Amino acid sequence: MMSHNIGSRDDDDDDVGADPSPVPSSLHLQHPADQSELATPWSLQSLAVHADDSPLRIPSHVPEQFLLPEHLRPTVKHDDYLIYNAHEEIPVIDMAACNLDGDVVDVTAMETVVAQVRDACLNWGFFEIINHGVEEELLSRVLRQATRFFTLPYLDKMKVVKPPGKYSGYGHATVKEGDVRPWSEGFYFTDETTTAEFAQTLWPEDNNDFVDSYSQYTEKMKHLSGRLMQIIVAGLGVNVAHFEQYTANTGGLLRWNYYPACPEPLKTFGLTAHTDFNLLTVVHLGEVGGLQIEKDGKWIAVRPHPGALAVNIGDTLQVLTNARYKSVPHRAVVNTTKSRISLVYFWVPLTSINIVPSPDLVTEDNPCKYKPFNFDAMTKMKQMYFLNTLDHFLLEE
Repeated sequence: MMSHNIGSRDDDDDDVGADPSPVPSSLHLQHPADQSELATPWSLQSLAVHADDSPLRIPSHVPEQFLLPEHLRPTVKHDDYLIYNAHEEIPVIDMAACNLDGDVVDVTAMETVVAQVRDACLNWGFFEIINHGVEEELLSRVLRQATRFFTLPYLDKMKVVKPPGKYSGYGHATVKEGDVRPWSEGFYFTDETTTAEFAQTLWPEDNNDFVDSYSQYTEKMKHLSGRLMQIIVAGLGVNVAHFEQYTANTGGLLRWNYYPACPEPLKTFGLTAHTDFNLLTVVHLGEVGGLQIEKDGKWIAVRPHPGALAVNIGDTLQVLTNARYKSVPHRAVVNTTKSRISLVYFWVPLTSINIVPSPDLVTEDNPCKYKPFNFDAMTKMKQMYFLNTLDHFLLEE
């Protein structure tokens, strides 16, 4: 199974880093036996004080550490799917004409898929796919394991907290110390070894399905990402060799996100606006809305479709295409009544070579836009600039 060298980094921080806020010994958290899910984000629990041993409960307002300035607060609710015209519906592409093995069932239908993906990349940087070859049973299994984890008591989850500078473990996404905290929590995975260690720590007597579902899911996501990349490059009409040097023998990162219900959802974010650093991101959205993308200066709520997976372009692919395809800004919002879990797979480029545009996409009319940079430079810049990261690698005109 894939083991990616990204998992061994020892930097001071990274763009999906944890800010664990260790629990002082004077704090005592209790969870009622009938509590079926977390009441609040993990970082709020780490600040809670219960001198009378009463259980942690949902707050009546958004505490200060989660409160956004008014000009940054979301104005589009999690389920406002109809704020844009029907002809602007986010593309949903049927992948039945191909499968994970790359076999073409119908040449004409395959050409249609390539064209649809090309249009989605050009106009949205984002699309959903159905009939993608990832079994519903596997999606359900992984979702059950994520739910199993996030419903653990807070102190149990802290046993696998993500150390500073590491990619694997429990925490929440934050750019740097001092940022407004997201109304969410996450669990990050890089390889089978650390996943097995997590499972052994959390469930020493019953952890097989946790590891097996992770392994099967990431293997499927890896193959699906590679197949999607082939389709994307086919739509560009360029030499595939430039792209293959970044995708051969590479892997990915998996993150589970949990967004609890929130008493004042328009005063905070589940995850602030950002672009992804990688090639492609494939997301199982679940059934509850919350993901939003930016198009033409407007925020659009993504409607989850049963069995569909969402795909968005990352910063690396934007550079490889010389900005022909752009990394889409996106964010997560929360709501007052329903929690949400998403399963996010980040397909990461080979990290040992510089990221540069395809020569076929550099012309007199469209000169090279980016100076060469490596993956380490990208991730360090992402620490400081969660959004518009690539602006800092632009060539001077």
